[in-house]
Amino acid sequence: MNAKKIIPLLIGIALISGIFIWQGITPVVGQLGEAGWSLLLVCVFVVPEYLLNGQAWRCLFPRSTRPGIMQSLWATGMGSAVNTLLPVATIGGELVKARVLTLWGIPAIDTVSTVVVDKAVQAVVTGIWALIGVAFIAVLVPGDATIISAALGALTLIAGVAAFIAIQVYGGFSFVTKIAVKASKSEKFAEFSTKASDLDAAIRLIYAHRGRFVLSVVTRLTLRIILVGELILAAHLMGHPIGIAEAIMLKTLIGALRGLAFAIPGQLGVQEGGYIAVGALLGFPASLMLAVSLANRLREMLPSAIMLFVWQGVEGNNLRKPSVVSAGSKD
Repeated sequence: MNAKKIIPLLIGIALISGIFIWQGITPVVGQLGEAGWSLLLVCVFVVPEYLLNGQAWRCLFPRSTRPGIMQSLWATGMGSAVNTLLPVATIGGELVKARVLTLWGIPAIDTVSTVVVDKAVQAVVTGIWALIGVAFIAVLVPGDATIISAALGALTLIAGVAAFIAIQVYGGFSFVTKIAVKASKSEKFAEFSTKASDLDAAIRLIYAHRGRFVLSVVTRLTLRIILVGELILAAHLMGHPIGIAEAIMLKTLIGALRGLAFAIPGQLGVQEGGYIAVGALLGFPASLMLAVSLANRLREMLPSAIMLFVWQGVEGNNLRKPSVVSAGSKD
């Protein structure tokens, strides 16, 4: 593991360790103990998570090469597992889910181009979610300074999203590849320039079908709303019911913070600190917010551990294929 991956991981570990040292582990354990084994019920939310995330990605494909619902669900689950459990800055999982569908026979140009646009869809949804959070702050939290700070943060995020989409639409891959080819002064890289142009064309074609993009955004936004129930359920099991409005505010602002901290694996520490800060605005104790954050991680990590093994199985089957072919040729 190189320094670019180790440093963000160490930052995340330091943040989350510092938060638990500051707040103390005993009150958090007490909150979790209140719920007991029933807290595992939050894992039921992984079903709509994988299904709707997979469907949001799936609808970006051309009809002729669109994967099946279960194919996109499994590939999405494997990609999510990699992003959750490995230090890949939420990018490695996108590459994994594209590779899995390619191994299952979907053209690579379609899997890669849709993954790129799907990442933009995720960014757009994060921006919309942040604006919803600002609206709830305006209603639930008095004070112009808090509202202005949250609004500025949301607008900064949206500006970044707009720039990200513009780079995709105006041929960002071709631009970067051409610079690399000129810098290398090698003919070996000329093929990459052609492939980058093909990828940019495929991406523009997806954006040309605006209905697919909008449907993908709506699908992911629907999932965000459903996952508010996870927070409400976890808090209820711990004996501290949280209202729908407060839960939406927490989920929206934490989601925006996680989006900004994508480089830190699992957004370690950022999520926990966000829950404490936003929860304080609503009058919730830090111990409850940390316990809710851990319940969220429970829902992410347990299914991800299983999906990581499934991914290794898929890759293992792919590695065994050449030996089968060669064995057959000898006969």
